[in-house]
Amino acid sequence: MRRRLLLFIVFALMLPSFAVLLVSGLGILQHEWAIRYVARSYVQEMAENTASRVLANEPLGWGLEMNMMGIRGLRLFSWGPSVPGWIAVLHADGQLLFASPGADIAAVWRPNIPIGQAVEIKDKDGDLYTLAVYPVRGGEKYVIAAVAWEQLLGPLAKGSRLWSVLGLIMGICILLALLALWRWLVSPLRRLVAELEELNWGRDLPIPSDTRAVAEIDSLRAVLYKLARAALERAVLRNRYVNDIVRVQEREKSRIARELHDGPLQNITAMIQQVRLSRMTRDEKLIGERLLLAEETAQVAVRELREMCDELSPPWIDLGLKEAITEQSERLARHYNIDISVEVDDSVEIEQERLLPLSRILQEAVSNAVRHGKAAFMTVSIVKEGENAVFEITDDGCGFSFDLNYERLRVEGHRGLANMQERMAIVGGRMEVFSGREGGTTVRCTIPLASMRDGEGHGVPCAAEGGGIPAGRAYET
Repeated sequence: MRRRLLLFIVFALMLPSFAVLLVSGLGILQHEWAIRYVARSYVQEMAENTASRVLANEPLGWGLEMNMMGIRGLRLFSWGPSVPGWIAVLHADGQLLFASPGADIAAVWRPNIPIGQAVEIKDKDGDLYTLAVYPVRGGEKYVIAAVAWEQLLGPLAKGSRLWSVLGLIMGICILLALLALWRWLVSPLRRLVAELEELNWGRDLPIPSDTRAVAEIDSLRAVLYKLARAALERAVLRNRYVNDIVRVQEREKSRIARELHDGPLQNITAMIQQVRLSRMTRDEKLIGERLLLAEETAQVAVRELREMCDELSPPWIDLGLKEAITEQSERLARHYNIDISVEVDDSVEIEQERLLPLSRILQEAVSNAVRHGKAAFMTVSIVKEGENAVFEITDDGCGFSFDLNYERLRVEGHRGLANMQERMAIVGGRMEVFSGREGGTTVRCTIPLASMRDGEGHGVPCAAEGGGIPAGRAYET
């Protein structure tokens, strides 16, 4: 039904108009039949009545009397008839005996006119007459009665012709309306549907405007063009995002390989060298010194490997929220040589799988504060505000001032804050960054506790989807 809705609408528009035309046409035909019947009856009655009076030599009722010798008194014809039409009496040889004023026998007389019945005849000007001929005394005389449709029915006849003209005009208007409907509504819709069926969403763009369509369809096409363009831009950003992730992963792999090569691998190589040297000498004291040096080198390698493991998968996450944040803050303070104050509300409970994103956010914030903000002191706090847990990191660095746009930063290759925002979205939270040239930066993360109790993280939209930071400034690594 829906597929044929447009066709149904077109027929719904056409059907009433055609019904009006049909009814009007039938009415006009019936009107003409009625006119013809009235005119025939009228001239037949008039001719027959006149013929009977002429035959009986009676007064015709119009001030006219007739006898065997001819006609006596012409008051009727001198004044004109009181009824429409005209009457004439002819002799069998064609001689006109008398006629009412205005009679024009030559205009309507035709050979072989049927006797005793009414017929329709047009004169030389195209006017329609109804004519009846009746014989008198076996054909010695003939009575001719005629009436013009214009004279008999006047406005009715004009109305019939006017209805025909109006019907023709209405039909032309309907056809023009249907052509306009097809050209500016149906055809543009069909083109739009065909174009959308072949459109590769996220890769192609439709035609932005159609001047042959009505304004509403043109507006719809403009909206679809905006949506397609947004989908294309989103696809481009997604591809950049995927490529960026791959580059980050490869960069991280290269960093781990480099650290393994420059750290533990070098120590292990040195340890192997000491073992080899100890096997090449017979001096017990020298052997002991070299083995002791190899042991110290092995301990350094183990410590470096453990630090790398801790960085990849922090073991303090298993200690709980307060202990994990405190342990990581102490490690970051020693590593970056900065004072970090920690305050955690004991009433706040965060699941273990959500601690790792918070840990990464803290690590990134401390790194940015030291390297970019030159901070010497930081405070880390986790408090409960209503149904939310607020994770706030504040430093005393130099601050910064510029507009934050996660997608622009991601495209430019600065992923620090974008990663923090994405990790916040994992736990269903919202991140805000406040900073300024006057100094100091605050990273505020709001995490709904209800979603964590339900075991679901309701991610917030990232910057490309209309989310982002509602206030403040931010910096990026």
